Amino acid sequence: MALCRITYRCGHTDTVEIKGINLFGRRKKKIARYRTIDCPACWAAKVRWELDSLPALEGSDEQVFRAADIREKIVEMLMRMEDEAQKDHDARDERGTIKNQKAVASAIAWLKAQASASWWIDHQEPLRAIIAASDALPGQGD
Repeated sequence: MALCRITYRCGHTDTVEIKGINLFGRRKKKIARYRTIDCPACWAAKVRWELDSLPALEGSDEQVFRAADIREKIVEMLMRMEDEAQKDHDARDERGTIKNQKAVASAIAWLKAQASASWWIDHQEPLRAIIAASDALPGQGD
């Protein structure tokens, strides 16, 4: 276990406790990983802004209450996937990744546009939601 001073991608610094033994340079890898992400406060602000820009959920009060939490978790996961895909794209510029990037972006945009609370409740597992989005987009669910 070690306390390390980290400067995040957003420029904020923090002291982070890195647990585990430093076998095969794991501590350095974890430190390097922290440097490629936003700090928790910036990440939360980014997620909150993204959620505020989504359409209002439609349905009964109980459905909206349940679906808001489900949608928040899935949108946060999608944002992380989008960030990782962008890093992969920046690291290697291949034709296949550009096509995948467009497909992922289309699926994410479709999911974010879903305003039905019952839809989010029915597709509360992230994998089911992504598959539903892919199936709904023409030519991408094949």
